[in-house]
Amino acid sequence: MIYRKVQEVGKGTLLVSLPKDWVKKYEVKKGDILVLEVDQLGNLILSLGKKKVSQSLSIIDCKQKGLKTILGEVVGAYLLGYDRIIVSNLPQIKSSDRENVRSFLSKLAGLEIVDEGKDSITAEFVTDITLLNPNKILDRMSLLTKTMFIDSISLLIKFDMETIENVIKLDDEVDRLYFLVVRLMRSAIQSPEIMRKFNLSAIECLDHRLYASLIESIGDYACIIAANIKNGMHPLEDRLVEEFTEIKNFFESMFEVSYRAYRSKNITLKENILTISDDVERKVDLIRTLIIGSPLNELSKIFSILSAINFTRKALVDITDLTTPSTKTVA
Repeated sequence: MIYRKVQEVGKGTLLVSLPKDWVKKYEVKKGDILVLEVDQLGNLILSLGKKKVSQSLSIIDCKQKGLKTILGEVVGAYLLGYDRIIVSNLPQIKSSDRENVRSFLSKLAGLEIVDEGKDSITAEFVTDITLLNPNKILDRMSLLTKTMFIDSISLLIKFDMETIENVIKLDDEVDRLYFLVVRLMRSAIQSPEIMRKFNLSAIECLDHRLYASLIESIGDYACIIAANIKNGMHPLEDRLVEEFTEIKNFFESMFEVSYRAYRSKNITLKENILTISDDVERKVDLIRTLIIGSPLNELSKIFSILSAINFTRKALVDITDLTTPSTKTVA
């Protein structure tokens, strides 16, 4: 924490000095233009404006690391906003792992491989994030996860291998967009200029981050349902098909209302969500009683599916908890 005493110069002109270490680090000199902004709490925020900040670099050493650890560090560097990521000491890992690293880097939104040699792969974030629209990215995620989940429930009613593969494929796209949203929100929180261009407050950035996490988890639950069906689950009895059909119909309404409530900040829609949530919970409890006596292998699959349904129901309710009215200050 740095403190500065306000000085008075001339007739009523107030000034404070800039921290010496900060000036030296960012090479600020006489004549440079700095940006001053006031946030919603009345804090005065100073930033470098259009002055070029040095590109951040993360070097990930593969020595004595497994593929999972390496990919985890790549994701961490990406989410933390590093502009340049170098994966080094590649001869230390298997050729198949090297290809997996290369493929993974290519799948991260905005990241491009700009150099590759025997020992390392270099990737750079080449997208100007101020040209992106976080709301549109979240809308895309919302549509994808709704499609995934409704399709996965539909598989319980009518099996279709192509739909199963599509659900799993869409999950990769949802993860890709989720990582991008997290990067954008972290960047916005750290830069008033980026936050202003996104037209978001700090609280809204945090809400977007949580919203993205909730809908990304719904995509994972859809994959759990699809995977259980894919792994040899037998066709359901007619009575169970009827119950899952009603659950599907409930969720179609629940997705629409929950997503609309978040975007419109309409807190009155929460009561509708809670009503539908109770309906789904009752159906899940009913199905649990109907499957008593089923073969153990089938029981485990259906219980896994019911658990995924319950988690999704709770996630959609949690989304409506974010429907607090906007508190932006109007100039």
